[in-house]
Amino acid sequence: MDVIISNCVINLSADKDRVLNEAFRVLKPGGRFAVSDVITRGEMLPEIRNSVLLWVGCIAGALEEKTIAISWQARDFEQIDLNRHAFIALRMPRGFSLAKA
Repeated sequence: MDVIISNCVINLSADKDRVLNEAFRVLKPGGRFAVSDVITRGEMLPEIRNSVLLWVGCIAGALEEKTIAISWQARDFEQIDLNRHAFIALRMPRGFSLAKA
C-alpha cells in the first residue's frame, strides 16, 4: 500500500497493537500512514475506559498522547509528525452518570 488513512477507527479497536502492526506490514517502503483520532493527555479514569457509550464515541479507546510516538517508533515508522489541529475540552453533561443502574 502507498497510503493508509484512518479516520477515528483505531480508537474503536480493542487491540491497537495489532492494528499498528498490520498497518506497518502492508505499507510499502516510503508509504504514508495518516491518522485522525482522539487522543488523551494523561491517564483516563477507569469509569470512562469502561463505558460502552464512550467506546462507541471514540473517547474511551483513545491512546495517550505521550505513548503514540513511542508505539509507532517501536514498529519502525519514521518521520512521525503529531499535528494537533483541534483541542476539545471534554466535560460530562449535567446529569450524565457512568454509574451502573
